[in-house]
Amino acid sequence: MSMRRFFAAAAVSCLLVSCSSSPTRPTVEPVSEFVLAPEETASVSGTGLTIGFERVVNDSRCPADAICITAGEAEVALSVRRVGRPAEALSLRTAESRNRAQIGDWVLSLTRLAPYPFSDHTIPAGDYRATLRVDPVAQPARR
Repeated sequence: MSMRRFFAAAAVSCLLVSCSSSPTRPTVEPVSEFVLAPEETASVSGTGLTIGFERVVNDSRCPADAICITAGEAEVALSVRRVGRPAEALSLRTAESRNRAQIGDWVLSLTRLAPYPFSDHTIPAGDYRATLRVDPVAQPARR
């Protein structure tokens, strides 16, 4: 076998192996915070949920080095997949009144979005990190 054919065969083998292997996504535990970068996903152990951080839609938070009348807020686009169902688009915001959503028996919360903006710096889209948490829906007490 010539060297050229050997390297061609090796290249094809590498491509087949890399194409056939599926990317692994991290598995995180419910009732604890986890961090995702844009376009990352995580499976939440024991919940049947897969959460994906798509992107930051808007970031109007008051820069850390400025004085603002309002604190502002940021909005993140997420995808949520439940076992046996198609993915759903979801939007959460950093404002406390709009930072959570119920998904079946679970509540997904956006607890933090980093980095925090400064007035002299534009945050590149890929630098954002969303800190999320999945908790069970509170069950009413039985009498």
